[in-house]
Amino acid sequence: MLFLKRQRIRRASLQEMHKTSEDLESARRRRAAMALLPGLIAFSMGQTVLFAVAGPVIREIGLSEIQLGMIVSAAALMFVIASPVWGGLSDRFGRKRVILFGLVTYSLVSFAFAGTMDLGVSGVLPAITVFVGLLLLRLVYAAFGSGIQPSSVALMADLSSDKERSSAVAIIGAAFGFGMILGPAAAALLVDFGVLVPLYVIAGLGLIGACNVLFFLDEPERVTDTARETDKLDLKLLLPVMLIALLLFSGISALQQTMAFYVQDFLGADAETAARMTGLCFVVMAVATLLVQGGLIQILKPSPNVLLRLGLPTLVVGITLYAFPVAFWQIVLASAVMGIGFGLANPGTIAAASLRVPETSQGAAAGMIQAMMAAGYVFGPISGTALYELDPLWTATLVAGVLAIAALISLGIGARPGPQPTLTQPNEP
Repeated sequence: MLFLKRQRIRRASLQEMHKTSEDLESARRRRAAMALLPGLIAFSMGQTVLFAVAGPVIREIGLSEIQLGMIVSAAALMFVIASPVWGGLSDRFGRKRVILFGLVTYSLVSFAFAGTMDLGVSGVLPAITVFVGLLLLRLVYAAFGSGIQPSSVALMADLSSDKERSSAVAIIGAAFGFGMILGPAAAALLVDFGVLVPLYVIAGLGLIGACNVLFFLDEPERVTDTARETDKLDLKLLLPVMLIALLLFSGISALQQTMAFYVQDFLGADAETAARMTGLCFVVMAVATLLVQGGLIQILKPSPNVLLRLGLPTLVVGITLYAFPVAFWQIVLASAVMGIGFGLANPGTIAAASLRVPETSQGAAAGMIQAMMAAGYVFGPISGTALYELDPLWTATLVAGVLAIAALISLGIGARPGPQPTLTQPNEP
């Protein structure tokens, strides 16, 4: 009897210790998230604000839409090249250094980008000089800012167990989703003070985010070089998830680049009305994504496989609704469904990659996945717009096809084949 009592006391003690360990882990993740969120939101806002104001300004300078497309595409290509490099460097030198360097560079380049456009609008610089300057600045932004997201994902992976991995990395996606919503709203409020004022403000917010990281982010201890030598990144294990990321973002980017044309053609509306209605669709999609990543996943904490096997088919359902609308409300509904699907599939992809590599390669893995996402933004818009000129239904078929292939690949992804990572302890501030 005494033996059984001691056993019960021992089990209760072990359960209490396990609960305390989980509470400490959760508290560390919350502190890291609060330190990261301002910078990540500012970084995401910068992308949507740029797309909101760049078009009219480019025309006023005397540049063409094609030249703006060249600037954006060149940056996407640089992301493909630089993301794995920065991810690997974060494994070697630490997440905080890479994130901080990326945010500071992003802010300074954003100031310079807005200033160059200002000089073009005022006529101080000729159009061709402005084009070259903007192209070079955007390349610098991509080359040095592409480490922000993979390093942030890797940091959250460092601070989470397998069970918590999906919800941990979903916080990063939620931050970007919130920035996507807040960016256009900020642009609409600030543009009355000057068309380029939103860009200057977002650049300033980026510096505030960098200061937040500098003073409040506690990073887990890095592993030793000896441990790193035994845990190299195995691309064979990562390849299925890399393909899913490429297909997912190729489909999403093709949809994003053609939605404005699709809405305008369906409604038979003028440019202003089409822009307003397309904006509504994007906001609905972003809100749905944010609710899933910031709410549903944080509560249910599903595995990456569950997220992929629910999210990718949901996206296919959404694009099917989108392709055969009977009224505009159906396009809005389809946007919500696709937002839910993307909100599930995106963190599922990132978490699946994280669980297939050792702890010492988390940054490299996140960098490879971001490279595939950026590659999707190279291939998707080109193929999507080319097919749209032939028939809008062909673009929808392309999107549905690549997402269906991604869904099939996800069915073959089993439990993580790589070695189990060990959680590290954070440095004391």
